[in-house]
Amino acid sequence: MQQLSFLLDQFQDRLPKKPYCADNLDYGLMIMPKEISIKYRYIQPNSPYYLHYLVFDLDYEASLSEILYGLVGVPLPNLVIANPYNGRSHILFQLKTPIYTTDASRQRPILYANAIRHKLGELFKADPAYTHLVAKNPMSSFWKTTCLREKPYTLNELARNLDLTWNDAKREIKQDEAIGLGRNCFVFHTARHWAYKEIRKYRGSTYSVWLESVIQHCVKLNQGLIQPMTYGEVKGIAKSIARYCWKKDPYCYQEFIDRQKYKGRLGGIKGGKVRSAKYDELRRQARDLHSQGLSCRKIASELCVSKSVVATWIKCPSEPKSDISALETTFGLFS
Repeated sequence: MQQLSFLLDQFQDRLPKKPYCADNLDYGLMIMPKEISIKYRYIQPNSPYYLHYLVFDLDYEASLSEILYGLVGVPLPNLVIANPYNGRSHILFQLKTPIYTTDASRQRPILYANAIRHKLGELFKADPAYTHLVAKNPMSSFWKTTCLREKPYTLNELARNLDLTWNDAKREIKQDEAIGLGRNCFVFHTARHWAYKEIRKYRGSTYSVWLESVIQHCVKLNQGLIQPMTYGEVKGIAKSIARYCWKKDPYCYQEFIDRQKYKGRLGGIKGGKVRSAKYDELRRQARDLHSQGLSCRKIASELCVSKSVVATWIKCPSEPKSDISALETTFGLFS
């Protein structure tokens, strides 16, 4: 009982100043000051700007018994708020460190938390269509609230027994899965792939122009969601993508140039060796004529090449590559 009272006090402290609330969801939601909203059966547990709780809707009867006796080895929720008549419930996992969703947010924790939320939802057979906006109010006497764990979770603690990897966190989110944190992930993954190529059009432009372009693209993606995010959340995603691409693009572009230069050098070396081999016979004849006492001028006239090329062949017979450009000029190979 003492544990439950402690968690309920923390729950009330972490509520938004004016959360959504309702007694009957069929009549829609109201926005009330926290002191009034805690009297309603349903309440908004998380702020639009940060998440203190991962919330799941267990839309099956006797859910508490299923958690205690049917789901062995999975993390226990901190709170189970159940309907006393059928046992259907909302479960809350309290986070030690909130996940921020403002324009200053980092995307990695959001991606990680969404992968955890997705995996926990599968394990607890939670309703995938649940919007995560409001939950059963654990402070309402209408529900039966049970405390299963007092200590809040870190994301690593939650993920420890879920067999999660960073690849799971980077999993592509489809638009019909874009609920709760999934909205952030859908917009992030969709927009970043667009941005990797789009930034090429902004080389030579300013960062502010590039950022505004990314924001507008993310806003359009957000408008296609059933429950759009706030502008601050969208701007935070856009800033993360814009900063990364702006920082990496000069490097990637230079890396591309370096690769092209390297390939060109390889092709030039190979081509040079092929072209040089064509003149092996002429070089042999020039050295033979020189050994017979002929001058460079006469050898050049005999072989129909320039005097400078003959001089190079005779002086450096072991380094034939140095005379390629001169010889090709003599034969008019370069127009």
